[in-house]
Amino acid sequence: METNERLQKITRFILERRAATEAKGNGRYPSFDFDYRWKHTLRVTQYGKQIAETEGADVEVVMAACLLHDISKFDDEQYGVEHGRVSARIARPFLETLGYSAEQVDNICFSIAVHVDDKADFEHPVTLESKIVSDADNIDRFGAYRLLLQFKNYAENYHALIEKAESRILTLRKYREGNITGTASGEKLFNHQLDLQINFLEHLINDSKLTIEAKL
Repeated sequence: METNERLQKITRFILERRAATEAKGNGRYPSFDFDYRWKHTLRVTQYGKQIAETEGADVEVVMAACLLHDISKFDDEQYGVEHGRVSARIARPFLETLGYSAEQVDNICFSIAVHVDDKADFEHPVTLESKIVSDADNIDRFGAYRLLLQFKNYAENYHALIEKAESRILTLRKYREGNITGTASGEKLFNHQLDLQINFLEHLINDSKLTIEAKL
């Protein structure tokens, strides 16, 4: 089976699981959350592909793991910090039907399992691919759209908006000073995301300081 055919089958597998959950109509998630989760998955996959190509990793393993990293989010259960490990357990039997080697299946499942908190429920060495999946997920979580979501409820309350911006920028600067990425390429992309947000929030805060009465 060719790479693109496998990736297309994985995509259909995820979307069918999403559709089955939505068809239950239990209302746990509004449709927006499902839509966001899928768009997040697509962006993470593209970031993963980009990093894997730069780092010399197995690109297909990374893309497969990125596609499946949040598949449990399309269930009607809330798995919390366990969602990576649950996603790996959901993915494994399906991956075994796609012609991957046992080593590739293990690597994909490990990469999925550890992307939340660096812990898996089975023994496996840390791989370059697993580091890339985690990096790709973090890069999108600090992307422009996520910033918009962070502030969407503050647009009509300027004072609260600035307070939120001042609080958020402290968090972003802390991440900027640390190093939570596993690859050099991931760190570069992650820091780019942080710098864009910090720059925007600094402008927003500085504008607020000009919002004062005019006097000489």
